[in-house]
Amino acid sequence: MGPSTLLPCPYCVRLISPDGKPCTLCVEAAKRARIVEPTFRLKPGLYLIGSLERGLTVYKQQIRAHNLVWSLWELNRRKEINVDHVAIVGGGISGLTAAACFLSRFDQNIKVTLFEELWDLCPLQQGSDNRWLHPKIYDWPADGSRAPGASLPVLNWSEGRASDVARTIVREFSRFSEAFDKSEERLTIYLGLKHFRIDATKNKIEWVASKTKRAGAFHPIKDKLGKNEVFNTIVLATGFGAEKKEAQCRTHSYWRNEQLSQPRLDGKHQIFLVSGFGDGALIDLCRLTIEQYRQDTILYELFSNDLEKVETHLATERLKLDQDANLFEFFNQLREVLEPAREELLKRIRKDTSVVLHIAGKHGKVKSISDIFGPSSSFQNRMMAFLLYSCGAFSPSFDSLETALKKSRIPKANVLCRYGTDTLSHLSLMFMEMDQVVARLTQLKENQEQKPELFWEPGTFRQPPFKDNLK
Repeated sequence: MGPSTLLPCPYCVRLISPDGKPCTLCVEAAKRARIVEPTFRLKPGLYLIGSLERGLTVYKQQIRAHNLVWSLWELNRRKEINVDHVAIVGGGISGLTAAACFLSRFDQNIKVTLFEELWDLCPLQQGSDNRWLHPKIYDWPADGSRAPGASLPVLNWSEGRASDVARTIVREFSRFSEAFDKSEERLTIYLGLKHFRIDATKNKIEWVASKTKRAGAFHPIKDKLGKNEVFNTIVLATGFGAEKKEAQCRTHSYWRNEQLSQPRLDGKHQIFLVSGFGDGALIDLCRLTIEQYRQDTILYELFSNDLEKVETHLATERLKLDQDANLFEFFNQLREVLEPAREELLKRIRKDTSVVLHIAGKHGKVKSISDIFGPSSSFQNRMMAFLLYSCGAFSPSFDSLETALKKSRIPKANVLCRYGTDTLSHLSLMFMEMDQVVARLTQLKENQEQKPELFWEPGTFRQPPFKDNLK
């Protein structure tokens, strides 16, 4: 059979058989899309990116945003769903990634409206110089987890201060916007929401907010108005909500700048209490107990030239355990492997602070230090907590928070409560009737099906020409 008898696949440029049926790769892509799309779906046309998944990171949320938009594009071009009028709720990194993916992948007919409650894009990470973002380090010691670059087709970035990553993301978003929305008719951005409600029965949104115009990487206000509109596709990229507050704490938001990791200039010794044992709490524990602590360099400093050898050994042994396993005994059994890191850490315990790690947990169920080594935090942070405990760098407390504060007499300014977020309450504020989606939200939380794996094929997302001239 000669080449002249072959017809192109209806979904790509590959030449296939004379009957013009889809090629094998496109058939497989459609199958993947039909599996991926429902994992984000609250109801037809209404989707949620990652808010209820465990182990959330900026990188994994971006992967999910790519996966969702790719699956919608695959199904839309096969006319299995209709995507042309899109609302994206949330102007953080995952929301911007989703918006840029829509502009990149879909044709000119699609319209995207982006809503952000606050007055800037990426508002949490803007100006956050204390916190470090790395695309894959939370998967350490997995292979490739120390690679500094995200290697994403849309809104790519490399490890750095949160403020620098946010700046990169916003500039990249502007680059995609300018390339794929030259007429400024495809993308509309609203900031400073004064009122916002979703009617999930009709996929209808009503809002009062400030409409912006594009000025390079900035978005000054153009008009203030109230509207209501039906969208055939609504994507919730709202993150996890605000951190839970505790009356007895004056804790800064995780992304706000403060001076915990800096030595005291008055030379006084201070005592702190950190309450919680998730990643946020354990990172603050490290900052308060380790001299010159930097999240980006600590592994290299503790393991030095043996890092790759230790990393491989830990990864191999870790694979023998369930993903949700408690790692306290795991670290205990590997004390010989970890001993050089412990000895190095002993040289660096801060002398100007003492730290109480309050780990009673909800309803006081935590009774042993070993209880905090379950899947509530990353492998690296659990290992750091184990090493610090082995060094005697903090004192665990199993009392109620009120009792712990009375015993230690720690001033409120030195009490850090890291209790995570109440995501369901955060989401409920957006809906006119929460009962329209609550059962599905509960199901998403239980199923944990939004896998942060790359389901799209290379070349799926179009790239804008690179211009480094955004002011």
